[in-house]
Amino acid sequence: MSEAATIVTRATILSELNESTESLHTKGLDADTLAAIYNDYSSRLPALTGIAEQVVQTLRKAEGVHALTHRLKDPLHLLQKIIRKKKEYPSRDLHPGNYLDYINDLIGIRVLHLYKADWQTIGNYIEQVWPLKRQPYAYIPEHSAAAIVQLYKNSNCKLVYHPAGYQAVHYVIATQPGKQRYYAEIQLRTLLEEAWSEIDHRFRYPDHEHSALTDALLRILHSFTTNADETITQIKALADELNASTSTSQSRTKTVAQLRKYISTLRIPETEKQQLYRSIDKIL
Repeated sequence: MSEAATIVTRATILSELNESTESLHTKGLDADTLAAIYNDYSSRLPALTGIAEQVVQTLRKAEGVHALTHRLKDPLHLLQKIIRKKKEYPSRDLHPGNYLDYINDLIGIRVLHLYKADWQTIGNYIEQVWPLKRQPYAYIPEHSAAAIVQLYKNSNCKLVYHPAGYQAVHYVIATQPGKQRYYAEIQLRTLLEEAWSEIDHRFRYPDHEHSALTDALLRILHSFTTNADETITQIKALADELNASTSTSQSRTKTVAQLRKYISTLRIPETEKQQLYRSIDKIL
């Protein structure tokens, strides 16, 4: 595709989308309108780049942030999304004058954190700095534990159950450095959730042929990363308890009991479990 500054024609758009005027018309779309959106959005990319960098720099100040990445939506991918969304919202007609009000992820920012619970601290920071377009969406696996579901509900998250096991909390913020208001989507997830998601995306992407065996192996990998995240949570809880100057014998006993209970659920050899138990006993 041509560089962002180049004005593209409807013929180029039709070719790149592999569509015809008639096929778009049957979907309730117009090639000239899509070309106009493409050109308008392309002209805004320099401004959007500056906004994205500014949001990232602000997010670096949040406690718990481990790593940050950002990207701008490719202009052609924007049109492909508009086509998909037209099927979902057939009465919604997007054009150069209103598409910015409906597309939430022209700017996409990914925030990675080490510990599962850090999303709350980072999420609170986001809500203090920017107005939200909507309540945060918590993507969680189907059949998640009731305690996890309640935690997200208490944080005013809309729950979205993901059949493949995707996990993240999405915030859509509004930012207006000038006359035009833009939206940016901020995704919060742990390092391990990011690793699984990237691998899952690589093998489950629509262009790949689906395999029942591949899907089963990805589910196994998901269980590994989920257990690893929980193990990290337990490690942090124990370390915090041991290092706390106000730690009492009672609170330490409670933390150790929770850790022992967690170890009992791990799918590891019994000899390793017993070794962990002996190490715990030395703490008390």
